[in-house]
Amino acid sequence: MTPDETLHASMTRLLHGETLPDSAWPQDAHAWRLLRWEADLPLTDEERASLLAAVDKAMALAGVSAACFSADGDVMTILLCLTRFPARTHRETVIWLCAHALMENASVALAQEGTMFIGGEFDLPESWQEHLAPMLEISDWWARVSPMDGADAHTHRVRLQTAIKRRQYTVLGGYVSRVLRTVDEPGRACFAFVPLVIEAVWSQHGEVTLDRLTQSLNLAEMTRRPKEALLAWLSSLSECLRACPAAVNAAPIERVIASIRADCSLPYSQQNLSRSLGLTPAYFCRLFHEKAGQHFSSFLTRTRMERAQELLSESSGRTLAEISAACGYPNKSYFCQVFKKYTGMTPGEYEQARHAEHHE
Repeated sequence: MTPDETLHASMTRLLHGETLPDSAWPQDAHAWRLLRWEADLPLTDEERASLLAAVDKAMALAGVSAACFSADGDVMTILLCLTRFPARTHRETVIWLCAHALMENASVALAQEGTMFIGGEFDLPESWQEHLAPMLEISDWWARVSPMDGADAHTHRVRLQTAIKRRQYTVLGGYVSRVLRTVDEPGRACFAFVPLVIEAVWSQHGEVTLDRLTQSLNLAEMTRRPKEALLAWLSSLSECLRACPAAVNAAPIERVIASIRADCSLPYSQQNLSRSLGLTPAYFCRLFHEKAGQHFSSFLTRTRMERAQELLSESSGRTLAEISAACGYPNKSYFCQVFKKYTGMTPGEYEQARHAEHHE
């Protein structure tokens, strides 16, 4: 086995509770970090296997990783050995990219992005369990660790979005170059601009994948010549973005939202809806989140669970199978799994609690 494969095997054993000697760990690791991905909906064995298989590729930019799912199968823990970038400022941006790569994979393969949490860096892999609790949702984490002040980041993001909306792609480099002349630490600011630019592009061209956007991004070169490498990447984006169609009208997404609210029993799926609208699954996911404020799977589940609670609170005499079908779940057993994950109670327990309240 290669050194990376040996390290991966040791990390996998550690995640499964084995104790390993110090010799199992590399001496040149810059740091260790934990990430956690939580599913919006219960996963099948095939879906878990699919996501586990995607972890290595998604995290490769930062180092070597291993992952495992919790006993209930809906929470994945990732142990990452950071071997690629010595400077922590650089690693934070790399972690952002890796985490979004994994979420993008989940949105396409599983029709749900889930929720990604990021933990702080630590030195000893044997102590990984101590770092499970202090983890932040990825947007909160990035707001805390970004090399750029939040107010400045918002200003720059809006101006980048405006240029992209107007399809003035060649002005991106000029704008960033002018900003870098005014900051105290331009090298750090260069790494902060990478997520800013990607978010600005996605706000107008959500169909462009992260892999496509970062194809010409040379982060190793950015550690040596940050401004030059960043501007070279921005220049390469012009060709990619010119090939993009104009921003898609969001009206079809609004109709999807209204349809789900009107009748959540229909067999909605992100894959079928995106295909019917002529959008990629990832683009559909981003557009839906922009309009609904939630990811598609979260919105659909919430709507169905609210309907389920209404039906269970009524004295209608409906069977559990009928309520399950009315909420879009032909499989009664799966409906019960989702309901308990959402409310913390089984449908029977919820029904008894509501009826007890009515008789008080």
